[in-house]
Amino acid sequence: MALQARRFHGKPLLQPNYNFSDVPWSSKDLSGSTLSIVTERQHLVDSIAELTLICNEATRRRKPDAASSVPSTKKLTKPLSIEYIFDRIDTDDPLWGLMVRTDTPMSYKGRTSNAKASPLWKRGMLQGFITMTMFTNWQSSFRFDSLHEMAFGQDDDELEEQMKKGIRKYDEDGSLAEELEASVKGGNPHLEGIVYPRIAEVSLFGGLGCGKQLLRLLVEHLECLKTSAHHNYDYIVLQATENSIPFYESQGFTRVGCVQGKAPSPNKYHSSPVEDYYTKKNGETPASVAKEFGVDVWDVVFLSKPLWPDLAQKSWLKMGTKLFVPKVRSASKANSASAKSAPPSPKWYMAEENETPKGIAKKFGVNYSEFLQANKKRYPDLTGHSRLMPGTRIQISRFYIDEGNSVAYSHWCFPEAADEEDDDPSYMMAMKLNRKKGLEAKVKPVADSLAVSMKPYSPEATGIKDLLLEPKVPQVARLAPVFTAKTPLKEPKKPKRPMTSYTHFTVEARSSMGEELRGMTIGEVNKVMSEKWKDVSDEDKVRYQERSDESKAAYNQDMTKYEAEMDRFRRESPQDTTNLGGVDTSLLEKVVKLKSTDGISGASKFEYYYVLTFIPDLQWVHLIPMRKAGVFGPEHPEACGRPIWMIVGEDEGKEIDTSAAACQSVTAFTVKNSENADDEQWNIYDNGEKPPPIPPKPIFTPEATMNVPDAPIRPKKPATSFAFFCGDAKSVMKEQLENKPLSERTKIIAERWKIMTDEEKQKYKDQHSNSHEKYAKALKEYKVDLAKFHIENPGIDASSSSAISSKTPKSTKKTETPKSAKKIQTPVKAGDGEPQK
Repeated sequence: MALQARRFHGKPLLQPNYNFSDVPWSSKDLSGSTLSIVTERQHLVDSIAELTLICNEATRRRKPDAASSVPSTKKLTKPLSIEYIFDRIDTDDPLWGLMVRTDTPMSYKGRTSNAKASPLWKRGMLQGFITMTMFTNWQSSFRFDSLHEMAFGQDDDELEEQMKKGIRKYDEDGSLAEELEASVKGGNPHLEGIVYPRIAEVSLFGGLGCGKQLLRLLVEHLECLKTSAHHNYDYIVLQATENSIPFYESQGFTRVGCVQGKAPSPNKYHSSPVEDYYTKKNGETPASVAKEFGVDVWDVVFLSKPLWPDLAQKSWLKMGTKLFVPKVRSASKANSASAKSAPPSPKWYMAEENETPKGIAKKFGVNYSEFLQANKKRYPDLTGHSRLMPGTRIQISRFYIDEGNSVAYSHWCFPEAADEEDDDPSYMMAMKLNRKKGLEAKVKPVADSLAVSMKPYSPEATGIKDLLLEPKVPQVARLAPVFTAKTPLKEPKKPKRPMTSYTHFTVEARSSMGEELRGMTIGEVNKVMSEKWKDVSDEDKVRYQERSDESKAAYNQDMTKYEAEMDRFRRESPQDTTNLGGVDTSLLEKVVKLKSTDGISGASKFEYYYVLTFIPDLQWVHLIPMRKAGVFGPEHPEACGRPIWMIVGEDEGKEIDTSAAACQSVTAFTVKNSENADDEQWNIYDNGEKPPPIPPKPIFTPEATMNVPDAPIRPKKPATSFAFFCGDAKSVMKEQLENKPLSERTKIIAERWKIMTDEEKQKYKDQHSNSHEKYAKALKEYKVDLAKFHIENPGIDASSSSAISSKTPKSTKKTETPKSAKKIQTPVKAGDGEPQK
C-alpha cells in the first residue's frame, strides 16, 4: 500500500449521537463491556470520529502527572489530531485492533448499575481502542541507534536531567537498538515504505480506564500468535507522547534511540544486507534454504518477495532460482554464544588527562587505524601521540557508522520531509516480546483475568449501528471540474524567520569555541552561550544587532515575494472540490457558533468558536473557544464600544472536534490581525445585529489626490545615547574611519565608547533623555490625532493617505493638477521601476 503525500478524499465522517463526557469508565475486568477484535479497515474508518473524541475526553479527564511521581512544569500533551488518526487508518498495512464498548448499564465510575441510576448511558459507547500494524518508516537512512550522539541530542533540559538521574528508562548500553537494527527490513520509501516484518507497532491508542488491559492483551496476543508470513513479531515499538511515558515504562517499554539522515530518501528499493543464493537442484524450498543458512524461513520469504510475490514457506523451486537470504555479520556469528550474556562495548570514552589516542586504542583492543580515522572526523588535527585534555569524548567502537550527517528521528515523516528544523524528534519506545509456542501459547493469563471474552467486531452485535449517524451536510453550488494541460504550480516555501542578534552571536561563538564545547550536551552548550551573551557589553552587541537588522530586511523582501507567489498559487491552484460532492468548503479560519452542544464535551460554556482546522471532504472541524476581552477604544472607530473577542488560552477552555454540520457561521471582522491567532481581535455581529455599511474605497484620480487629507505621521523612536555619540564620532574620527566597511567603523566607534568615562558619556545620555521625553509626548498626541483622523475620514487608510500625501506636492492654485501628481498615477510596467501600491 503506497503512502501518499496527500491522502485521497474521504467522505463525511459518521457522527456519534452521544456525549463522550457521559461515557463511563470501564471496569478493571471489563465487566459490563464488550471486547472486540477489529480486522476490517472500514469498521475503523466508520469510527474515526469516535476515536478522535475519546482521545480528547481521555485528555480532559486526565489529571496532570497522575501517572508519574516525577515533578514537571509542562502542560498536558494535546490529544491525537483527526488528521493523524485518519492518515494512520488510511495507510497502515496490515491493520487490526481491539475495541471496548459499553454493553450493560453501568455507573459513571464503571460499576454495574441500572438504567435509572445512569440515564445518559447507551449501549455501544466507545470506552477504549488500540490499533496495531507492522513497523514502517519512509526514511532509507533510518537506524535504531541508542548510542548515536544525536539520538537523544534534542532533549530539553528537564528530560535530559531525568535521563541522567535514571528516572527515565532508556536503552543505556545500546543493546536493544542493536537487536532492532539487526532485524530484517525492506521496501521503497516512496511507495510502501521500508517495512520491518519482525517488529510490530502500536499506532493508535486511547481509552477510559481500560488502557492497561488493552495494551497487555495486545502484547499477549502477539506473543501467542502462530508464526506466518503475516505475523512473525519479535519486538513491539511505539511513539510515546510526553505524558504517556511513565505509563509505557510501567508496562515494560524502554526508550530506544533512532536517527535518520538529512538527505531525502532515493526512490528505490532498500533492504537489510542480503546474500544472493541460487538453488542447486530442483525441489529446494525456502524452508530448506533457510535451514542451510541458519536463518528464519519467513525472513527468506519476505526478502525474496520482490522477485517472487507468491513465494511461500514450502514453494517447490527449480534449479537456479534466485533467492535473497539475510546476511549475518561474521562477528555476530562468532560471538553469538556470548552476545546474550554480555552487553555491547561502550561507544564513547571520556579521556583522562594526557592520555593519547594510541594508548586508548590499545586499552580497548580496537583497530588503531579505524579508531584514528573515525575520531579525526571530530578532531582533524588528532595524531596517535596527541595529549588529550580530561573529558575529551573519544569514539571507541562502531567505526563503520558515519556520525556526522544524522539527526534525531521524526516518526511518520515522508521521504522528502527529513528536516531537523520543521520536524520534532519522536520519543520512540520498544519492548522485546516473549514468544510462546505449542501448549505454552494456549495459556493466556491476561485474557483469562477478564470477565468478557474477545469476539470478532460486529456493529450490529455491539449496538453501535444506531449510535453513528450520517451528518447533514449543507449543499452548495457544485464546481465544474477544470481540465488543463498546464503544469500545476508547486506551493512556495515560506522563508525562514530572520536570525536574532543573539543567534548571530551564538553562531560566531560556537565556531571560535569549538574545542571548549566538544563533548557537551545541547543543554550545557546553551547555558554557556547564555552566560557569554550576558557578559557582552551594549556597545559590542551593536554589530550583532546590525546583522540581525540585515537579516530582517532580507526576510521582509523574501516574505513580500513569498506572499505574491502564494497569491498566485491560490488563484491558479484552487482546492480540488470535484470529488467533494458539492459540500461547503468555506469554514476555515471563520468564527462559528454551535447549533447544538449535544454530544460535544465542554461545549456549553462558550458562545463562539474559531475554526482552526477544517477538513472539507471529512466535513470535520477543530475549534478553539472564544472569550470577551474588553471593548474596542476610539483607535478603532468602526468598532468603538463593542466587545473584543479573542480565542481562549489552553488553561481557560479546551479545543474541541466536531462535525462541520454542527457549526453555523456568524458575521465577524478581524480588527487586529496577527500571524499568531492568539493575538487576533474580532468584532462579532450576531442575533440580528447588522454591521455598519462599509463605505466605498475612495478612487484617487489625479484631481482627487490634491484633496486627500494628511494622516498623522507616527513619530520616530528616540536614538540611544550611543547613537548620539556615533553622530559626533563620525566627524571627529573622520580620518580614522575613512574607507572602512560599516561593521569595522562601528567596531572602532564602540571601542572608543567603551573607554570613555561616565562624565564624558553624560552629555549623550542627557540628549537621549530629552529626546525620549519629546518622543513620549509626540506619541501621545499622535494617537489622539490618529483616532480623530479615522472618525473624520471613514474608509481612508491612514498609511495609504500618508503615502499619497508625501508623494503629491501641495499647491494653492486652483488650476490643473501638477504633472508630478499625474505621473504618480501612471502604471509602472514590470521591470521599469518600483511596483505601484
